Amino acid sequence: MNWSKGLWRGWLAAALLWVAAVGAFAANDLQGRHPFAGLYAFSEAKDGFLPQHYAADEAVVVDGVRRGVVARTDFADGTTLAAPPDLGEERLRRIADRFWAERWQRRAEALWPWAARAAVPPLLLLLSGAFVLWIARGFRPVAAPVETVAAERRAAERVEEEKGEDGAPKAAFNTRSAGGLPPFIRSLGPDPKRRRVLGAGR
Repeated sequence: MNWSKGLWRGWLAAALLWVAAVGAFAANDLQGRHPFAGLYAFSEAKDGFLPQHYAADEAVVVDGVRRGVVARTDFADGTTLAAPPDLGEERLRRIADRFWAERWQRRAEALWPWAARAAVPPLLLLLSGAFVLWIARGFRPVAAPVETVAAERRAAERVEEEKGEDGAPKAAFNTRSAGGLPPFIRSLGPDPKRRRVLGAGR
């Protein structure tokens, strides 16, 4: 059983399900809301665009446009920008262009928390699992290398081959010579011919 591969696939399936669930919640929470839709008001004091979160603000803008005290600009992504009309037509156009160019920054700021919710838990789970596996591998017995096992097997086979039929190790020399002694030991004894010569000389 391959625990590493099984846990990896389990983590991958859980991570995909988690990301899909977070994405569904994010789509439901951000649909039709800032920064993907809704009303923004230009603040000359802050030189920025302030989101308007109340439905009554839309009615105020409509009434302001009708009375000529609000300049309204609608954009293709569903957002609306309200600004004072006394800023001049040219400046209003530059403000509208700037608002449209900054849409990706506003979207990134809105999506960043959801991206963190989608990515951080699976990453923490992956790191925790890898840490546990690393600890578990420390208790696993160390397997002998393949070369060592093969060398030990060959040595055992040589020992079996060197044993005699009765299981005793074979002699390293010939014991079938006269006297049952190895030749180099017998050569240490007195030579019969030399003994006869010495006897004749006495």
